Amino acid sequence: MTIKPVIEKIKQKIDRSKVNYAVTLVKSLSSKDEISLNKIWALCGFKSKFEFEQSFKRVQGISFKEYVNKH
Repeated sequence: MTIKPVIEKIKQKIDRSKVNYAVTLVKSLSSKDEISLNKIWALCGFKSKFEFEQSFKRVQGISFKEYVNKH
């Protein structure tokens, strides 16, 4: 067994936790609070907005912007 698949699985679980934290933050923020919404990726511990967007879509099935507009 190689270690690479194990590391990838752990990374996916960490990313899922970060995305769930982002969902919690969105629920507590106003959709009009653009400054916080634009920096939520950093608040949740992602290295880049791009990485956050990819992880969010993989976990939630929709983009972050679509999620914010729904809630």
